[in-house]
Amino acid sequence: MKRYVVLLLLGLWLGPGAALARAESDALVIAAGQHVPGNIATVAQDIRIDGTVAGDVTSWSGAITIAGSVGGDVVSYGGDVTVLATGRVGGHILASAGVLRQEAGAVVAGQKINGGAGEALASLIDLLYPAGAGSQNDALASPLLALALAVLLTAFCLLYTAFWPGRVALASDTLRLLPARALGLGLLTTSALALAILPLAGLLVASVVGVPVLLALLALAAALYVYGLVVLARTLSARGAMPAASWKLIAITLALVLVIALVVALAPPWGLALFFLAASPGLGAVVLSRGGMGVPVVAR
Repeated sequence: MKRYVVLLLLGLWLGPGAALARAESDALVIAAGQHVPGNIATVAQDIRIDGTVAGDVTSWSGAITIAGSVGGDVVSYGGDVTVLATGRVGGHILASAGVLRQEAGAVVAGQKINGGAGEALASLIDLLYPAGAGSQNDALASPLLALALAVLLTAFCLLYTAFWPGRVALASDTLRLLPARALGLGLLTTSALALAILPLAGLLVASVVGVPVLLALLALAAALYVYGLVVLARTLSARGAMPAASWKLIAITLALVLVIALVVALAPPWGLALFFLAASPGLGAVVLSRGGMGVPVVAR
């Protein structure tokens, strides 16, 4: 029974697009004069657009040829994308692990991306930190990045301190009572993230829809490390078992942020590495204390 339901749902989903398309040499063809109001997607099947598609055109392991008009993105995972002279694309084009060809006269409103995950990741890294930069604008990029990072770190550190003082205090007590365990767990977590983030980023930036997902994951990771930096600052500002004075906590937080910002201004990759390493002990304490919910029993 479940099999028939699945087949019925697939038929209802694919029916409108299939009614407008005809098969020619194992390719899905939208003939001239035909209009598809939604999206088109295939698996291991080429696509040729001679008519009009209002949405996106996507193929997994299939080539895409555009001779008509596409209102959205054109994405091929593992295949080539060819835009003929009469082709019009209103969105972006991605030929992941394939070749992108655009004839003279073709119009592409968005960006054109081709190549594998490694090339896409290399392009992203080169955009964020261009090698061999020597112009005046490039010389100002690192200080501006450092200033923006300092402002954001300071703001979020103060927000953590103001809205979660109890959790920060419990995580700080965990770091003070179990420094070796917190440091080891934090460095282990940072190492695991560093090993996973490069291949994951390569896969995500190779896709038009993957870039927002990557940015969201990076923002989440940064928020966790900012939490760890606040915990470290509170631990350093406390003396023995006495609670930290608010002015001392703010002063040490600003000092940590200033050091990180200065290193970022001089060498952005090393500055970011310093931020993650400095926050690792605090992050380990956050994990041990279950997000600042309580001090582990072994530390009491």
